[in-house]
Amino acid sequence: MVLISPNDTDIIRDGSEERRKFFDGVMAQLDSSYLENLIHYNRLLLQRNSLLKQFAERNYVDNLLLDIYSDPLVEYAEKICSARATFIQEYVPLFQKHYATLSESREEVTLCYETEVDKEAFDIAFRNARTRDLAAQRTTMGTHKDDFSFLIDQRVLKRYGSQGQQKSFLIALKLAQFELLALKKGFPPILLLDDIFDKLDDRRIQQLIDMMADGTFQQVFLTDARPERTRELLGNLSVEVNYFEIQKQQNNGRN
Repeated sequence: MVLISPNDTDIIRDGSEERRKFFDGVMAQLDSSYLENLIHYNRLLLQRNSLLKQFAERNYVDNLLLDIYSDPLVEYAEKICSARATFIQEYVPLFQKHYATLSESREEVTLCYETEVDKEAFDIAFRNARTRDLAAQRTTMGTHKDDFSFLIDQRVLKRYGSQGQQKSFLIALKLAQFELLALKKGFPPILLLDDIFDKLDDRRIQQLIDMMADGTFQQVFLTDARPERTRELLGNLSVEVNYFEIQKQQNNGRN
């Protein structure tokens, strides 16, 4: 299943954690070993951070004990970094193709994976950061610091993209997820579109409708607070369309 909802704009507008969460979710759908590595990494990170806080509270450091958590953390970080880099190489062309379709190639977009883990001798840099980690009482290097930069015409999307461009960017991210899942799994996932037409101009909406019409998505569930708009947009499609309307009812003075 792939869901596109209004809250997904947090991926663009909020911090790096939201972007990591999105891409980790996509990759976990595709690769169970990636999910296992991520779970192990997050567990070790939590334990190491807890240990760093204990050292600060008790005013002592046990470097051998810290190594028990640090060494496997570095190993999992390198595995996760490698997987993310490989994934992005496959994902970006699909994403760019879908954005070009939605925007009729009016803008050029890309996304870049940003990490410190892929640098040479990361394990040494991680160890050298121990003094900083002890002072901060948390792990300051690793894949939990990774980010994904979103660019439109070589500029930061969050600052320079319009609402329509940001929403098109988001939809393209999700459509690339849809296509990649279909390719890897051998069948298309269900696509859920929640209030998808707001903040999109007529051209971008028409491109999305055309993709529904040509069978790209197969089964789609779409919600809209303006049912008359949906009926007008979908009225001429050659595929089967069913409408379900949910109305608020009053019962003994309560909604």
